[in-house]
Amino acid sequence: MNDPVLDIIRDEKLEPPARVSAIMDMIEARHPDRVLAFVYYGSSLREIDNPEKMLDFYVLVDDYRKTHGSRVRAWLNRHIPPAVFYIEREDGGVLTTCKYSIMTLDEFERRSTKRAFHSQVWGRFSQPCVLLRARDAAIAERVYAARADAVRYMASQSAPLVAPLASSAEIWGRGFYESYRTELRPESSVSRAQEIVERFSDRYDAITTALYGPPNEHGDYTLPVCNPRALERTWFWRRVRGKPRSILRIAHGALTFDGGLDYALRKLKNHSGVDYEPTPFQRKYPLLCAPVMGWKLWRMGAFR
Repeated sequence: MNDPVLDIIRDEKLEPPARVSAIMDMIEARHPDRVLAFVYYGSSLREIDNPEKMLDFYVLVDDYRKTHGSRVRAWLNRHIPPAVFYIEREDGGVLTTCKYSIMTLDEFERRSTKRAFHSQVWGRFSQPCVLLRARDAAIAERVYAARADAVRYMASQSAPLVAPLASSAEIWGRGFYESYRTELRPESSVSRAQEIVERFSDRYDAITTALYGPPNEHGDYTLPVCNPRALERTWFWRRVRGKPRSILRIAHGALTFDGGLDYALRKLKNHSGVDYEPTPFQRKYPLLCAPVMGWKLWRMGAFR
């Protein structure tokens, strides 16, 4: 059966440079026989040859317990996913840094569909990303299918908010705006979300055409009309429930790798301009202090 959305996802490919392949080798060595696939995403996607850009991977594994070797870490990753790790490699004076998240393939598939209330996975992976080094063709097809599900579900959660007529930038920009607002992220305006969409405008135009047919002469798509108020209420509850979950995930990540707290604060500063210096006690007990730090950062405007 022909599936144009799935075909678009399958065609999103790139050949990783040697330094990126070397980082993947290091990650696989850290978690021997557990890695099923790498999904490369994030701001460095368009600048993979730029060593100053930190690499971002979701590393899909077969089992949390076997991957982590710890019941506590496996429990945390299952209930506050994902676990975040940091790795770096220097070669010929060039330093490559990488932040990667661990999630089982089964969990990735589930969280890419409407079975997942929160948009953490289906919102992120409806955006451009690339599958790298799948263990076999069957694994690759599962990842492609999950990402296609994420695209379709994201569209269903954004198009009704801008129906009956809208451009692809308006459709996806509104969806990502709503998704960003459920997390502690600085991209909190519609215009900022649309800018992110416009970087890959051809891709989003192709996906939108596959979902809704060709646009009219003004570049607008005819969208299905339903009750937008019900969907707005759903996004409201995603925000209410999502912010505390984001605080827990940040704290989880801060505990997972050395410098995790500083990385999170530096990233917020780069996006929002808010400079927050944690106390020695907060550095020592980031999980305990996460609610206080999150509240202070919120008051300082880091997430608006």
